[in-house]
Amino acid sequence: MDIGEALIKSLTSATAKWTKAQKAAERNAAAMHRYYHSSYRRETLKDIAFEVMEQAYMKASANNTLPAAARQIMYQARPLILARYDGQLDANYFTQTLLPDYLEAYPDKAARWDVVFDARGNLHEPHTGIKLALGTLAVRGYLARSQKVHQRASDEPPQLSAAFPTFGAANRFHTVLFIEKEGFAPLLEQAKIAERYDLAIMSTKGVSTTAARTLIEKMEGARFLALHDFDKAGFSIAATLKRNTRRHTFRKVPDVVDLGLRLADVVEEKLEAEPVNYPKSQNARLNLYQNGASKAEAEFLVTDAIRGIGQRVELNAFASDHFIQWLEGKLAAHDVKKVVPDDDVLADAYRRAIYVQAVNEEIQRANDEARKISEGAKIPKTLRRKVDKLLRENQTLSWDDALAHIVQRRKAA
Repeated sequence: MDIGEALIKSLTSATAKWTKAQKAAERNAAAMHRYYHSSYRRETLKDIAFEVMEQAYMKASANNTLPAAARQIMYQARPLILARYDGQLDANYFTQTLLPDYLEAYPDKAARWDVVFDARGNLHEPHTGIKLALGTLAVRGYLARSQKVHQRASDEPPQLSAAFPTFGAANRFHTVLFIEKEGFAPLLEQAKIAERYDLAIMSTKGVSTTAARTLIEKMEGARFLALHDFDKAGFSIAATLKRNTRRHTFRKVPDVVDLGLRLADVVEEKLEAEPVNYPKSQNARLNLYQNGASKAEAEFLVTDAIRGIGQRVELNAFASDHFIQWLEGKLAAHDVKKVVPDDDVLADAYRRAIYVQAVNEEIQRANDEARKISEGAKIPKTLRRKVDKLLRENQTLSWDDALAHIVQRRKAA
């Protein structure tokens, strides 16, 4: 090997090592850049979300006068966030991470906020039969009742209810509001929609079950007003309420009115749409037509049928006060009124009200006498021992069941 060949070989070897090292450095630099850039983007999204959270909540809750579902807050926050953030906002990430993180980080600021989260699980109490859905509203009511659990003999006695006994639609309601979202229950309760309009409220998560359709069929004479998102699933939900399925065939088609959302509502109420993708193998427009959508609605929801691209609008796009205002307009337009039964039922109810008043007066007199007896009762020194003995003999008893047995034995003796 001459000097020239040796020099070329040496330079090639050195260059190869330098090139390898340079490429490794570039890969490391690119990886570090991606890491810091992604961290910066995530932190920026959180920072922006935290900055606009109060504004979004106040808009969704009508300045903190009504409950607001987590997803409603997301809809008010999203345009504020996307105006400053170059990326996408995942709805579940907002409702399950960003919003709870904000509530935890700013407990004083958010202390009086009424944010409602959907139920995620259940609590079953022993002996009482209480089943508690672990959602915001249910837990709130459960805790409020638990503060009154220690009843004493001096409490007011139970009395007959003055309410006329009814079951189902007869003499109580003629209209059922069917809503595909369970998360609106707190808002509807606070606005007293059921009481003010004498209507029942039925909610599901998604398409109605066979049990729900069976109940709908049995409520003869009732009218059903269906509330749903303006999307492919929403049209399916409304259509299934009155259409035969493989598991349920209606003997009589129920009176179902599609209350919306429809395209006219979206346009008139200026509601925000969000992008959605459909499987390319799925003919989404045909499905919409089959479930009652107009041509304009199908083209709005499926903007590119070939690529499966479209958009949708949720009921959650409403702020709470806006939703109630819109809903009440719909109820008025469909002539939903208070219920007053016929004259024969009114006469029976009048007689019953007199009966209830007389019985309750007797209950109060009996309660006064029973209170004197209970206050003069001598508590056995061995009471705890007797309760423990009964619980050992029958482990399925509760302590108050055991106490009742002891009192019964005392009276018999």
